[in-house]
Amino acid sequence: MRRVLRSFRLSVLLALAFVLACSRPAAPARPDPLALLPADASLVAHVDLQALRAAPLWQQNRALLDADPDARRTLDALAACRVPFENLRTLDLAVAANGVDVAAVLVGDGVGERERLTCLEGQLPDRGLKLDASGPEPVVVLGGARGRIVGPDVLLLATAGWSQQLDALRAGTGASAAAGPLQPLVARVAPDRPIWFAGQVPTKAAVSLAPALSGLEQVRGALDLRDGLGVELALGMRGEDVAGATLAELKKQFEALRGAGIPPAILDRVGLGQTGREVTIEVRLGMAEIAALHGLAEALRPAPAPSPAP
Repeated sequence: MRRVLRSFRLSVLLALAFVLACSRPAAPARPDPLALLPADASLVAHVDLQALRAAPLWQQNRALLDADPDARRTLDALAACRVPFENLRTLDLAVAANGVDVAAVLVGDGVGERERLTCLEGQLPDRGLKLDASGPEPVVVLGGARGRIVGPDVLLLATAGWSQQLDALRAGTGASAAAGPLQPLVARVAPDRPIWFAGQVPTKAAVSLAPALSGLEQVRGALDLRDGLGVELALGMRGEDVAGATLAELKKQFEALRGAGIPPAILDRVGLGQTGREVTIEVRLGMAEIAALHGLAEALRPAPAPSPAP
């Protein structure tokens, strides 16, 4: 009988816990960062900061960040203001076709709370960060950009040329990058990549990169950091024939690297191909290959000049 009573009490407690959990109001969902960026962006990029911090390559090189005095000062300020780097979640960026206007959406625990922003203003006075609370709603000033608090965990920043578009997006009346011209290109990026980008490439910019890329119109790419470094690029050319000629030129240049002292095992991890009018480039390096490249770079580094005799 005691065992039955204990089971009954446990069942009642579990049922009450379930009812109470269901009766609590759900936490407000964070907006899709792309829904806060203008549809006329020519390039968008995404960084999953949590996945980046979990990557073996990041963890192996984190000491370099800590060793940089300026970076260390920033990290200490974030921690002191209860916005530690470890609590930042995502960063999404958009660049206008003019190459001047930029917008960013930062998502992280507490990044939109006034007292934490005011704390950062005091901790980093030389960074130009200021919280202007003189108007109807607070404005975050950072250099030539102005920011709005979208929620306690979301901060939106943009240069002046995009201020009207962002105000319209926040009001729910503007066109966003989530459904803009870049959306089909973004949809083709692997969803589990911690860093990706997609955009249109102006002809002048493509020619300035390299004559072989003069027919480049679109680009999408991503980094796979699950085990080492994976680079995935797709170059959208003007047509399939242009893509074929570009691929042939890239292969020619790649073969020239085989005589440059790079280990063949590393070169074999590079793949060049074509799908329709896209030229694809993939590089897959495990941690062992990255260590070998680091050793090669160290071996080729010139020895420091001897100190002059006193």
